[in-house]
Amino acid sequence: MDEFFFQIIFRLVNRFPWIGRIASRITWLRRFISDNFINWQAYATNPRPRPLSMAAPYTTWQSLTDRTFTGRHLPEAEGKQHLPSLESIVNLWRRKENKEIPSVDTSILFSFFAQWFTDSFLRTDFRDRRKNTSNHEIDLCQIYGLREEITRLLRLKKDGKLKYQVIDGEIFPPYLFNVEETTTGNWVFADKEFESLHPRFILEYVFNNIPEERLKRMFATGLEHGNSSIGYTLMNTIMLREHNRICDLLKEAHPAWDDERLFQTARNIMIVLLIKVVLQDYVSHFTQFGFTLDPTPGMAERQRWYRTNWISLEFNLLYRWHSMVPEYYFVGNQHYKLDEFRNNTSLVTHQYSMGTLISAASRQKAGRISLYNTPQFFFDPLPVGADNRSVMERSVEMGRQAKLRSFNDYCEAFSMPRLRSFEELTEDLELQQELKELYNDRIDDLEWLVGIFAEDHDEGFSLGRLMVRMVGYDAFTHALTNPLMSTQVHNERTFSKVGQSIIEETSVLADIVKRNVKDSDTVVASFRTSTVSD
Repeated sequence: MDEFFFQIIFRLVNRFPWIGRIASRITWLRRFISDNFINWQAYATNPRPRPLSMAAPYTTWQSLTDRTFTGRHLPEAEGKQHLPSLESIVNLWRRKENKEIPSVDTSILFSFFAQWFTDSFLRTDFRDRRKNTSNHEIDLCQIYGLREEITRLLRLKKDGKLKYQVIDGEIFPPYLFNVEETTTGNWVFADKEFESLHPRFILEYVFNNIPEERLKRMFATGLEHGNSSIGYTLMNTIMLREHNRICDLLKEAHPAWDDERLFQTARNIMIVLLIKVVLQDYVSHFTQFGFTLDPTPGMAERQRWYRTNWISLEFNLLYRWHSMVPEYYFVGNQHYKLDEFRNNTSLVTHQYSMGTLISAASRQKAGRISLYNTPQFFFDPLPVGADNRSVMERSVEMGRQAKLRSFNDYCEAFSMPRLRSFEELTEDLELQQELKELYNDRIDDLEWLVGIFAEDHDEGFSLGRLMVRMVGYDAFTHALTNPLMSTQVHNERTFSKVGQSIIEETSVLADIVKRNVKDSDTVVASFRTSTVSD
């Protein structure tokens, strides 16, 4: 099936939502459309292995095998690039007069989930930006850690569970530090083992400028940035609770199983739950597909794109969705600025219930993913180290240092027509004029990173066309090549009968949330604000 066919489906489903609901209820039709939609996205460009990575500008054995070097889709641009100044391009993202452009109906919960989800595999090496520290898999390292030695530090070593603490009768991740003894200048770890969780220099970078009272209450998490926003804290807590809940169910069903088997089985189940949420809830939202994606079992293994995962630089950069970050996060009658809901676990442990915070995030619109819409925080110099450039400067410069090719070159690489003018890119007259001046009215000179954020969104979509295509390609070829999704592995022997039931009854994030909050009858967990009613 081609793009024309799916464009017709998108228009029909957007205008007549009942069509998607009916298609979702018919198994053979749901799977037929799902299979073809996934293949349409997954075959948008050449399948892996890619001939290049950041290891060298030409093909080497290292560039084909060493996944510590980040991959790339296209070779470097040839010749000298005549590009506008870095400052002028960075300013294209700046929120004008600090006025936020809201999304059509994408919730803050979606942006919270997007950051938490992608941070687990889009991991640039602090010391060499050509490299990454990723496992290149959806593996829930947010709660399990990147390596087994970290996983062992986070395990309770009893009944398969992860370490936890109870506050006011509810389960939370354990504190990283001793609350009574820790100060900004003297870290005292709550558990001696936690001192080995993450390199000290990275934690010092992450925790820089955090008020001491917040620092004392940072959670011990699988990743260094596990406390970076209230959304991260919410997701980590929900997933830890679900893991431990599953362990209780497995132990009840299999009393002879030891701690190791309980843990490993629960972990397998949890990773598949996350993949299902990603496919059926998260990806379905930004593609506006209109019904539940449910590929035929084994479909992916029969495709040429079924290859080993390798995160690319382009995938890393296109996910800089900082424009989704709100100026304020509203919870009831209170509103919190960005620096008030970052690195602040007490919002979850003492000020609000989990359900209240998740519902508030579901009701509020995130910012629109576009230019002219990124808050000031991401333009402020980073206050640590010799390289104190802002997040936005680092992002744009990263693409330039890699000599990424033009927007039109990527359109062609992903089976889309090259644009002939800036008018085809966007209907925004002000943006058209600014881009024409910056790139001398040459659409072929438009930088890829600028183009994917400048491109207009089709009706009902939350991303531009090329970004949808590139995200869809990476999402599907990433999720469906996970070893736990293989027909040889994805069965009752791996998950147990109990685990299979849990997997089958889970399709959206709300399913997991409602199983793990006190106010489950009233909590709302939605990536789309239009589905939320007060």
